[in-house]
Amino acid sequence: MEFTNMIVPEVIVGFNVYDGDGDLVVGVTDKMSLAKLSSKVATITGAGITGSYNVPVVGHYDSITQVVPFRVAYKPMFELANPMKITTLNIRGAIQVTDKSTGLSDYAGVRYMVKGRAVETDPGELNMGEVMGSSVTIEATTVIYEIDGKKLIELDKMNGIYRIDGIDYLEKVRKLC
Repeated sequence: MEFTNMIVPEVIVGFNVYDGDGDLVVGVTDKMSLAKLSSKVATITGAGITGSYNVPVVGHYDSITQVVPFRVAYKPMFELANPMKITTLNIRGAIQVTDKSTGLSDYAGVRYMVKGRAVETDPGELNMGEVMGSSVTIEATTVIYEIDGKKLIELDKMNGIYRIDGIDYLEKVRKLC
């Protein structure tokens, strides 16, 4: 499905979390915040500039942390918590959309991939009859966000790749360096 101004994205109907081998990671909570991407910035000042302003350093991002929430601390959570290995998670979901021109509803696939190492493990708390609120936090070095198979954002800190909507903004930099 091509997203145009006639397509109204409405809600996430469902999602699942998979590890790097494609296995379902059972026990992840029903809500998951995606990592915030904050550009590194440089402050520009000097002759001919009245004051200062910040500019993003294209393709460079501050620390990117992805919290992976679990209902209960158990074996799959602790497998993700190993700081000696790179963890890959693929979050796949379905977005309900409506075509304004026809009034028909449909679904679009969404995929969010994050790769990195665990930097924090929170076993949560014990409380009779309630979930523990456990989590693992990953320091992401790779982030991909796509809809219906089209990559909208691809950031790979280790390989100097930064693509938005298919345009590689660091390709020329890699060639020059």
